[in-house]
Amino acid sequence: MSAQNVTPIKLLEKDDVEKIPLPPLKLFDLPENEFEKLLERRASNRLVFLGIVKAALTEGVDYCTLPARGRGSKPLPTLMKGGGEVVCQILGLTPRITIAHSDDKSITIRCELVDEAQQITSVGFGARAYSMDASNGGCNKTTKMAVKSAYLDAVIRAGALSSLFTMDLEDSADSKAVELISAAQCKQLEQLIQNHQVNAARFLGWLSKFSQSKNHPAITQLNQLPLSLFNAVLEKIPSFANTAN
Repeated sequence: MSAQNVTPIKLLEKDDVEKIPLPPLKLFDLPENEFEKLLERRASNRLVFLGIVKAALTEGVDYCTLPARGRGSKPLPTLMKGGGEVVCQILGLTPRITIAHSDDKSITIRCELVDEAQQITSVGFGARAYSMDASNGGCNKTTKMAVKSAYLDAVIRAGALSSLFTMDLEDSADSKAVELISAAQCKQLEQLIQNHQVNAARFLGWLSKFSQSKNHPAITQLNQLPLSLFNAVLEKIPSFANTAN
């Protein structure tokens, strides 16, 4: 090998060595006084952040409180999409949506929340089966609900908001907006039930199961019937004829 092709080794001077950056210390490797101050500052900042979030969100618009599930459990406010958008605005985050998995039965969405430098700060996932919306919105609704679940999952993780909000009841919150039959339509059902001598208790039992099979709440009264099921129920009434006795 020719001496002309050999790169000479340059010895580092003292000043050059001092300029080499040292690897950052891990959190638990910090000196005790610095470690304590850091944790105290983070705890204080979290309280400030939670206070700002609470003040910025409006009940009924950004979140809602639904009845608790199970005895002895307390209701936890449900974060809605509007509330998630407010939290993202406070934190300066933008959602980035991709499909993590999809087949003929379900879809899984991945939501990344990125900061102004396009760094990922949080990741959330949401999945939903197409059968849940087969008779009410179809695959478009399924996709939208999966996107919303992934988005809210990422928001709650980003802000560590699980002590304030849940997203498990989001579907129930949406169901509150389902349009029900009118008073005139309810009276029409009552008249048909009477004319066909239908056993009311038996019919309501079937009606409740039918409503749940279409991803609606259980029904205990006719006026709770979703409007989207009205025509199907009208056609079903004659099959219960002469069951009152």
